[in-house]
Amino acid sequence: MAAALHALDRGVTVMRGTPRTTPRSASRANARRSVLAIAALALVALAPATALAIGSELPPNQAGVYLYDLANIWQPATEARAQQVAEAIRSRTKATVVVVSWPTGFDSVSTGTARTDAAAIMDAWGVGRRGINDGLVVLFDMDTSNRHGQIFLYAGSGFLDTWLNEAEASSIVNGDMLPKAKSGDFDGALLAGIDHLDRIIQPGGNPERASWALIRLSLSIALAVAGGALLGRFLRAWWLRGRDARTPLIDASVLLPDPPPGLTPAMATVLREDMVDRAAFTSALVDLGHRGLVTFQDDEGDGKKVDLHVPREPLADIGSLEARRRPLGVAEHSLAQKIESDGDPDGEGWTITAKRLRAGTGAKLYEDFKKHIGVAAGSSGWFRDDPNKLMGKWAGIGTLVAIAAPIALAVFGLADEGSPDILKPGYEPLAAALGFDCLIGIVIAIGSRFLPARTEDGARTLAMALAYRNTLEFEIAQAPTVTAAVEATKPRLPWITTPDLLTVWAVALGLNHEIDKLIKRTMETQGTTGAGVWTPFWFSGSLGGGGFSSAGLAGAVSSISVSATSSSGGGFGGGGSGGGGGAGGGF
Repeated sequence: MAAALHALDRGVTVMRGTPRTTPRSASRANARRSVLAIAALALVALAPATALAIGSELPPNQAGVYLYDLANIWQPATEARAQQVAEAIRSRTKATVVVVSWPTGFDSVSTGTARTDAAAIMDAWGVGRRGINDGLVVLFDMDTSNRHGQIFLYAGSGFLDTWLNEAEASSIVNGDMLPKAKSGDFDGALLAGIDHLDRIIQPGGNPERASWALIRLSLSIALAVAGGALLGRFLRAWWLRGRDARTPLIDASVLLPDPPPGLTPAMATVLREDMVDRAAFTSALVDLGHRGLVTFQDDEGDGKKVDLHVPREPLADIGSLEARRRPLGVAEHSLAQKIESDGDPDGEGWTITAKRLRAGTGAKLYEDFKKHIGVAAGSSGWFRDDPNKLMGKWAGIGTLVAIAAPIALAVFGLADEGSPDILKPGYEPLAAALGFDCLIGIVIAIGSRFLPARTEDGARTLAMALAYRNTLEFEIAQAPTVTAAVEATKPRLPWITTPDLLTVWAVALGLNHEIDKLIKRTMETQGTTGAGVWTPFWFSGSLGGGGFSSAGLAGAVSSISVSATSSSGGGFGGGGSGGGGGAGGGF
């Protein structure tokens, strides 16, 4: 009861507050005292011992009165103007607009609280016509300082449909009222809002909706057309520059004495994948390894993580010497230099640990290699352009559109918090257009993968590489040991003279699993320590225990990170919220 009396006392004090700058008429003051006296008696009789809901604290509304300055924040002229507008609206449309300032008694007021208070006022007073729910509550929910609070426009369902949906309410609150309220001009805030309401609450509906609907529809059409045009440009780019030449068939029995000049293992991977990816990066690293220019040490016995090491002098074993007889690709040479320059010097060369590779150095190595191998591929005559260039451009455009479209929808089209709807009313065409654009962005981002295009020379070279793959795959499957596979391959691929060369080309052509099975057969045939079991000098470590495997080697090398780590009513007709809603904001 004490809380209820306190609330009543606060209300009486507000209503009897000292006039501000213009004296209030005696009749208005007397009317307010009468209203509060009646409210006080009702609350004392009905209030429980705990704090009461706003609906119980409200004084009864009066028929024909549409403004209630219970927080004493407006000048009489402002009140008269608001009352006049509300009367005019009621006369021409039968809709009810009630303006209320409310002293909450709270140190601060949230938008959610203001929404609840506005809905409570509407239901307690029955604002609007019963069954039609064409009422609107304009609430200034004030905190204890009486200088700050929330403005909330809460409309019944019928009012929402005809004159003021949540998006339109938000526009009035944020665009017309809050800027003035934040500067302390509560009279200006109310007048700006009530004048805007006077313009839009007209017989037949909100006249602004037609123009805004036309703007939204035009914008939606423009966005959809722009998305379609972007997709058209992408398809045109693919038609002109992204179609591969037809790959001829080359029988695996055809003698291919030597790869064409410039076809390194990494370039063969790029041709096979039709793009530069981490598989080409792995092939380049294994190529450097089998040449003895870079060595690998599995990190602390974990075959899934490796340190990179550039020795002061290249390895001098027979396999490394044989491999270095063939020219080193420009991109591979640059990669070796990059590993050396980024490595930490030690007594035997330069090392990049697995930890540093995972921390971002691996990503830098990959990006540098990707740039150089792309340039090499573009200048080789096997591609119409640098495979990275066209693909990177359109992948970036597609990703940007795919991300920007839903962000724009979230910013402009989603309903306000607390609304049961997902979209703001009337924003369905815009949502559809942005959804269409998002889909186009995804299609372009994925489709950019198919933009790098091989020329006729590239297609012929790819056919050779596929023939190499067929030959290797056949001989690897038939041979009992690694050495036997090398000997069987020589007649048709004579440049493959060592297990190291067999391994690097198997990795480049995607035969990791096949050669792994061959090495296991070799171990079973000759014993894990017997003669003829090949292990590379350029890779030291357990590779997961249980002996060396090429697939384990490729897996360890490819594990190098290429990504940085990173109530009842009175005189208003018995209406209510009836599924209503609105919008508000703080000042």
